[in-house]
Amino acid sequence: MMPHPDGEVGSHNSAARILPQTPDLIGAALAGGLLALAFPPFPLGFLAYLAIAWMLLIVHDRTPREAAARGYIFGFVFHFATLYWTAWVSGPGMVVMVAILGLYVSIVFWLWAWIRRVLGDVAIWLFPFVWIAHEHLRGIGDLAFPWTNLSLSQVQYTPLIQFADTTGDLGIGLWVGFIGVLVCQIILAWRDRRRVVVGLLWAGLALAFAVPYVYGRMAIETLDSSRSVRVAVLQGDIDSYRKWDSAYVDQSFAIYEAQSRAAAARGAKLIIWPETAAPVYIRSEPRYHRELRELSSDLKVPLLIGTLEYESVKGGGYLSYNAAIMLDTGVYHSEYHAKLHLVPLGEWIPFSDRIKVLDRLEVGGAHFTRGTKYVLFPHSAGEFAAAICYESVFPEIIRGFALAGAHFFVNITNDGWYGFSSGPLQHALIATFRAIETRRPIARSANTGISTLIDCAGRFHNPTAQYVPDVVLADLPLGYPNGETFFVRHGMFVGNWSLILTILFAGLCGIVHLRRRKHLPK
Repeated sequence: MMPHPDGEVGSHNSAARILPQTPDLIGAALAGGLLALAFPPFPLGFLAYLAIAWMLLIVHDRTPREAAARGYIFGFVFHFATLYWTAWVSGPGMVVMVAILGLYVSIVFWLWAWIRRVLGDVAIWLFPFVWIAHEHLRGIGDLAFPWTNLSLSQVQYTPLIQFADTTGDLGIGLWVGFIGVLVCQIILAWRDRRRVVVGLLWAGLALAFAVPYVYGRMAIETLDSSRSVRVAVLQGDIDSYRKWDSAYVDQSFAIYEAQSRAAAARGAKLIIWPETAAPVYIRSEPRYHRELRELSSDLKVPLLIGTLEYESVKGGGYLSYNAAIMLDTGVYHSEYHAKLHLVPLGEWIPFSDRIKVLDRLEVGGAHFTRGTKYVLFPHSAGEFAAAICYESVFPEIIRGFALAGAHFFVNITNDGWYGFSSGPLQHALIATFRAIETRRPIARSANTGISTLIDCAGRFHNPTAQYVPDVVLADLPLGYPNGETFFVRHGMFVGNWSLILTILFAGLCGIVHLRRRKHLPK
């Protein structure tokens, strides 16, 4: 189908003729719900292909404004159904966040429909790049939130997602987008009775699954698991609200001390406490500082502990950090890891580091300062990095640790705020991609679960149940001792090139559109 001279696309390929029983606005809402069902906790990742295809049919020949409206409904419903659990902390905050994320999706469909006004049907093959450009931008900056990337819908298809070691998780999302386009094109070709085209598209679809699957099987089989370290990840199940009460600090220390002694007796070579398991500024608390030193000396096993740290500043005052510290045979490591990316409003006020008056606002969260260094901790099995909570959702942070020389990762977190919802499971599964992208394993310690060991292929080992005290003790295979994957070397190139292509085609289409309007009769 060719575009009209004024840039408007004809309507003879209307999606209404394909899905006459579903009004567009309702269809957009249903497609958003379908995409949500593709995300954890549901093992229905294939629904992502169908949801994207359905939306492409709905906006197939709509104007940019119409596509944006339907895209907003799609994005709002998808994010509402996927991120409902954030209401456990703030209901109004959840609604505002979902509304903003829906707006991002609306812009994606507006921009793609605008490009399509000029390019016609061929523009459908650009849709995955436009979508990934939006995911890439959504993962950058102080308010970054890459939680709902399309890749997460595929996390349970282990062989199919192994090429993330080359492309990163955005490459998985790009692949999902192209599968959706192929499904859409098959439906359109079938409707128009273009049998040869249908056959070619089915062949392309089969190839799109076969190539990643073969690559994945080969990658998994070639992973080296001969080297390992015996790790214990602790799950104390401390109430997330009570743990900050000074009356319960002794209880927290007692629980983790008992778990640590049990893990050491069973041969652990590294013992990991969750995020803020020691909920005090440890250097300013002589009693707890001494107790940890004595415990480490008794066990003669390195301890990695989530706690609070601070730094004095000139002129008085101090900077506080959500941190991880390490002790080995009674000696504190000279450096601590301060969390590099803080949760907006929960751990800091966005832009307060540049607009000082904002730091005086009280919205119920902490006032931490972001760390600036990629700190590695020493171990006989090789240096390792500790990612705190939200840091595990950012590929560039974990890649930075890999470039610094980390042999394996620790992820400490406290997801107890979100109850028995899908949030803690989604958070745990996102770390799957960090393991595959870097081919380095992850030991994950979560206060209330899910604690687990994740191997270099992204597979979980001995995951715990939620809200029960537990200890995971197992050998963590170290995989690549000194290797760097293509993704570690080259980073977010899929997102960068998707953004470049989107800007390039949008610019070219803008020029063509202006020239066409210039030559229209007055």
